[in-house]
Amino acid sequence: MNRPAPTRPLSDTEIEQLDEFLLRSEAEDSMTLDMLDGYLHALAVGPAKPPPRHWLPPIWSEDAVAMEPPARDAAEARRMVELVTRLYGSIVAGLEDEQGATISPLWSSFEDRGVEREDAQIWAAGFLAGVDLCLQEWQPLLDTEEGRAWMRPLRLLGEEDLEPREQALSATAAAREQLTRAIPDAVLSMHAYWRASRRAALEGVDLP
Repeated sequence: MNRPAPTRPLSDTEIEQLDEFLLRSEAEDSMTLDMLDGYLHALAVGPAKPPPRHWLPPIWSEDAVAMEPPARDAAEARRMVELVTRLYGSIVAGLEDEQGATISPLWSSFEDRGVEREDAQIWAAGFLAGVDLCLQEWQPLLDTEEGRAWMRPLRLLGEEDLEPREQALSATAAAREQLTRAIPDAVLSMHAYWRASRRAALEGVDLP
């Protein structure tokens, strides 16, 4: 039986092309590259695998219904869809690597008083949007103590409606970087949870 060909990762040039397209998109509320990357990570690690017709339109606009983005011509629209689907495929491939699950998130970094800091604030907002797209399927994890712990850095960075006490926890660049550094392990833990959950469901056993 032939295995499907592995997804070809985006080159640096292709990432720049996708970034530039999203920034100049005619849809004012299209996702940015870092938000898109977080969104695709949520789809890749979560329990549900919605078809592209469900998850592609929100990338271009909150109100979009078309799978293809508003572009200069049909060729450009098809090209951007190809880049997005390849980015998603490469995220899935990293998570399913036989040598061990890995992620390489595309979130922001900037200089803060001479220190280079990572900041996943927009990335986390994209991840939460991906969770919301399949919220019913995610709910069993969100109802657990460990699930809430894994979601905590993503919530504190990506949610808009937080209490003042929670807002203070991401008020500085150093605090946001600390939360950002907690995200990879949290995302990999969620991926492992859903993989174990799917296996248990297939085998008809209860998780501890």
